[in-house]
Amino acid sequence: MASETNSRIGGANIWLALAAGLAVGFAVGREMGPRSGSGEATADARPAAPAAHAAPSGPSYKTEGQFPANWKKAADLVSVKGVTFDGLNDGQKATALQALNERKCNCGCGMESIALCAQKDPNCPKSPKLVKDVVDLVKQGKTLTDVYAYLDKEAPPSPSAPQAAPPPPGPKKVAIPAHSPRKGPKAPKVTIVEFSDFQCPFCGRAETSLKEVLDKYPKDVAVVYVNQPLSFHPNAMPAALAFMAAARQGKGWEMHDKMFANQTALSQADLDKYAQEIGLNMARFKKDLGDPKIQDEIKADQALASSVGADGTPTFFINGRQLVGAEPFPNFKTIIDDEVKKADELLKKGTKPDQLYTKLNDQNVAAAPVAPAAAAAAPAPAEKVDIAIGDAPVKGPANAPVTIVEFSDFQCPFCSRVVPTLKQIEDTYKGKVKVAFKNFPLDFHQYAQTAAEASMAAHEQGKFWEMHDKLFANQQQLDRASLDRYAQELGLNMARFKAALDSGKFRERVKKDQAEASKVGVGATPTLFVNGHKLEGAQPFEAFKTEIDKGLAGKGK
Repeated sequence: MASETNSRIGGANIWLALAAGLAVGFAVGREMGPRSGSGEATADARPAAPAAHAAPSGPSYKTEGQFPANWKKAADLVSVKGVTFDGLNDGQKATALQALNERKCNCGCGMESIALCAQKDPNCPKSPKLVKDVVDLVKQGKTLTDVYAYLDKEAPPSPSAPQAAPPPPGPKKVAIPAHSPRKGPKAPKVTIVEFSDFQCPFCGRAETSLKEVLDKYPKDVAVVYVNQPLSFHPNAMPAALAFMAAARQGKGWEMHDKMFANQTALSQADLDKYAQEIGLNMARFKKDLGDPKIQDEIKADQALASSVGADGTPTFFINGRQLVGAEPFPNFKTIIDDEVKKADELLKKGTKPDQLYTKLNDQNVAAAPVAPAAAAAAPAPAEKVDIAIGDAPVKGPANAPVTIVEFSDFQCPFCSRVVPTLKQIEDTYKGKVKVAFKNFPLDFHQYAQTAAEASMAAHEQGKFWEMHDKLFANQQQLDRASLDRYAQELGLNMARFKAALDSGKFRERVKKDQAEASKVGVGATPTLFVNGHKLEGAQPFEAFKTEIDKGLAGKGK
């Protein structure tokens, strides 16, 4: 599930840039938790849907064989965790699947149905549960009307008309909890308050940037960790409890590092093992895990997060200035350098070091500009980035006036959501757009690196795009055996393909793409550049259309 924010955060640009990101509603680079007053995970914005749910006016299907060609069937959903169609007759299967195919998913993904979302994104906080619940209801003898009534309650649609974008994130008055672990100097010039979740992969990636921050500014910057365990991460709350329990023994940051280094292993047995490895008193550790006071501290952290709008993780406040998502070090540096200058000015005027955070936080909140209402819906002009296509796979005519360079990860569910959008672009702008693909496998996706190398091995044999389509169509099956099978199905020279993967022939080639991605400010997938203008996240066709039309009109220079 990966929302990234605009990389140009700072000064007045923060308002327009972040407002635009929220308005588009993509979900890459941070993970969204419950909004205030809601008990479920949401995305920043949702695509338009009917104003109210209603039972279908069309036919009620009796068998899967009667379904429209694009509908998902039981066989497509057997890999969804906890779902089994065993025990259902043909009519019951059709009932459950009709509801799941006719209802749009409202998790913010923009997919056309709950069934499609569940198949494509098994980590979605909503659709897999809805599939399981619908199948269970039908097993209990519920009718199609009953199922729609359930969906009306559990998955209400978005408003039919576009809603005004929420107020843009900006500087906030952030009180630092007394119980929050901190790292860095006691009286820093810059204080970063981090709202984070130990199971969130984007939080894990952000730790690399924070480490570089503390290495570069050892005397000037402190980091305060505030727990924001998201409800759809089952191990996030136990990990937060373990962190606070370890902090009581003066080893919170050691536990912090262990858990972020092992995000896929956060069971209670794992946490106990890490506690033992860092030398905690185990009897005290286990006692503290059940201490209601620690639980209350985490609840207070979550309440603070909600009060300052830190609904997604990771969210940072740098002397109160908000930075959202797994941002690279340069984006922290821009704000930090500005804050250090302001701190030095206050110190010259006699401000005491221990008063810097309060004064700078107050100054930043007071100085926040008010974004013009008309401008809130439009993104700030982005700087153009020159990206050489080089030997990247390209689809489209060489002389096409518009070039889209895509940095992508074959295991990222949000990257797969861009595939049909690019196909729509290809069909709409025949001969006018070419697409170049560059690999950016994320380190927390187990099979992404090998899949990237497999795509280049296929490219070597002239079948990159065929392999590209295979990989995105089968994101849950990217192990080595599956890659070999796809290569065989595409008619590749298998000895040559296997030798390329076994030898790591294209490992450096993929690293080259990754290095280029970092150089041009890519911190998440998917990130695309339309004639050099950045678009982040699984954005809709209309967002691309705007940039493409500018390019065709000669305005995207």
